[in-house]
Amino acid sequence: MAPVMSRRKAQSLSFALFLIGLAFISYFKYWWPGIMLTIGIPLAVKQYLLGKAFDTTVSLIVFLGAFITVQFNIKWEIVLPVLFTLGGIYVFFKEFFGPKDIEEEDIEEDKNHEIEEEGEHKD
Repeated sequence: MAPVMSRRKAQSLSFALFLIGLAFISYFKYWWPGIMLTIGIPLAVKQYLLGKAFDTTVSLIVFLGAFITVQFNIKWEIVLPVLFTLGGIYVFFKEFFGPKDIEEEDIEEDKNHEIEEEGEHKD
């Protein structure tokens, strides 16, 4: 799946959705399990916009699964640890054992970060 927009725009949109989610759960005083949607939906949207369909699916399964488990009083003592463990294992193996494709934007971002650090050390 090809990216729909740049990483910067996707991150900005995701952050905006997160802030709007925080506003909703603050106003309605629905912190738990509302925070699961507030975190999960912006993350999934960002992954989708970056063309990461499988990551989007995993995020939705973990965060929506946690929300549904709590919202509908499903036996969470087993389901939630399994969901979070599967999500954590997926992220770990993807980052450390997955393909080593480095995007051009990531390289440029690293260079910009190094330049900023050099400027801070000179001051």
